Amino acid sequence: MSKKDDKQVITENLRDKLRQEQDKLINAENSPYKRPKPPKGVKLRKTSLTANMCISLLWIYKFYRYNENAVLGQYYSRKDFFGDLMEANEESIISNYTHLKYWGLIEPMPTSPTEIKYKKGYWGITENGIGFCQKEIAMPKYALVYKDFPYEHITNSYVMIDELLKEHNLNYEDLIKI
Repeated sequence: MSKKDDKQVITENLRDKLRQEQDKLINAENSPYKRPKPPKGVKLRKTSLTANMCISLLWIYKFYRYNENAVLGQYYSRKDFFGDLMEANEESIISNYTHLKYWGLIEPMPTSPTEIKYKKGYWGITENGIGFCQKEIAMPKYALVYKDFPYEHITNSYVMIDELLKEHNLNYEDLIKI
C-alpha cells in the first residue's frame, strides 16, 4: 500500500469518527447545535445552482482526481483548488463556490470531535459532489437559505451538471478535459 493510500485510509477513518461525534452532538436532547426553525416572518432567500458554481465544482473534482498530492477526504484551500484560475484573473467564476455547501456538494473542514467547529477557508468535496460531477445524480436547482444555512430545496426542478452548463452554452466534456 502506498503512502497516499495509507493517508486516505487514516483520513477516512478519522472523518467517519468526527462525523459520528458531531451527529451525537447535533442529535442530543436540547443540543445547542440544532438549527432552529427560521423566525416567523423571515423570508428565505432563493439561491440558484449556477453555471459558475458548477465550473468551480468541476475544478475541485479535477483537483482531487489529478493532483498527485490530493487525497480524497482531506480539505484544501481556495488557492489549492483554483490557483490557475486566480492567476488567469478568472475570480468571477469562483466567487460563490462556497455556496456549493447549500447542496451538500462541498463541506467545511471540521476541527473538533467534541464541538461543531470548522476551519475557515478549508473545504472538501463530498460523495454527492463527486456523483454530481460524474453525472450520476441530479441536484435541486434552488436552495432556500437564511443566514448562510439552507433550510429547504425546491424539489420540483432537478438539474444534471451537463444540462445546467448547456443552458449557458458551456460544454461539460470540454470543461472536464481542461
